[in-house]
Amino acid sequence: MRALALVFVACFFSLTVSLPCGGESRLLVETSEDYPRNGEGALMALDNGRLLLVYTQWYSGAGDDHDPARLVEIHSDDGGKTWSDPQTVQENVGQMNVMSANLVETASGKILLIYIQIESNRLANLKVKESTDNGATWSEARPLSQGTDGLIFAVNSAVVRLASGRILLAAYGSPSAWQADEHFRSYSYYSDDEGQTWQRSANEVDCPMRGAMEPEIEQLSDGRIMMLIRTQTTRMYRSYSADEGATWSEAEATDIVHPESSLQLQRIPDSNALVLFWNNAVVPGADHQGPRTPLTMAVSSNDGQTWQKVTNIEDDPQGSYCYLTMAFREDLLHLVYYGPGGLRYQQIPSESILPH
Repeated sequence: MRALALVFVACFFSLTVSLPCGGESRLLVETSEDYPRNGEGALMALDNGRLLLVYTQWYSGAGDDHDPARLVEIHSDDGGKTWSDPQTVQENVGQMNVMSANLVETASGKILLIYIQIESNRLANLKVKESTDNGATWSEARPLSQGTDGLIFAVNSAVVRLASGRILLAAYGSPSAWQADEHFRSYSYYSDDEGQTWQRSANEVDCPMRGAMEPEIEQLSDGRIMMLIRTQTTRMYRSYSADEGATWSEAEATDIVHPESSLQLQRIPDSNALVLFWNNAVVPGADHQGPRTPLTMAVSSNDGQTWQKVTNIEDDPQGSYCYLTMAFREDLLHLVYYGPGGLRYQQIPSESILPH
């Protein structure tokens, strides 16, 4: 079954497996007995040249989603060659954990850090902190969402600043997680005052089976917002907003084969092209509907209607690659993602991924 699924994907996307840059990933943050999992991070290229990475550090248990975790940061001042030691940005004040970092710069230059605080399998909310000194110090956390029943989540690196200056965060929720009544719907939160106050979209987006999970968003060339959604159906779904995230269209299945795994979407700077990362393989009926390998990249020059230059950046059949975050700095695309051994880091020349 797995071989058949891979053949179909290859035919549909004209898949190639060689890296355009010929580069390789390297281990950035190693998993250890003390830190059984490191992941769900947000990478940002700062104006001062620094690369800032905030990620989730599990420090107890098996590193499961509900095990104790905090947010830590590391940074590089030499283009990713060397990185600082981890420093805690947000200690675990949740009854379960804090996790899933999002970073975005406001129009005035502040950096917002958004994350989940999980209290139980039936209560979680979003929090926000801000920095006015490029991440050297952070404010106290304040509520972004204030739910009293159910889970409000946002996957890592799911926030954008729109052309208007609005901050738009893709979110998703369920009455519970890891329970029989679990079913997720996606929506958004938006702020027009640089993260001081937030409004929730007027409607939610639903998908079949387990629902609409871990949405990612990007603004298109015509100003609309496209939301791409993880589902349990073996296909990626999408929804659109014509009013900067205030309302969303009914979700529709795309032609992109996709297991139940994360994805990452971003606009290539100074272009109308989009770059997408996901796991390009499915095995219907398997755990998560297939393996989280390979880790695949594709580029679109028509607002996500079609994709080209499809390339596997990781393809170890025994590997598991997910929860990628990316940042463009000058001529390089910097990537950090969960993989064998811990958090992995890779660089790709920006010009090599531009569509023809």
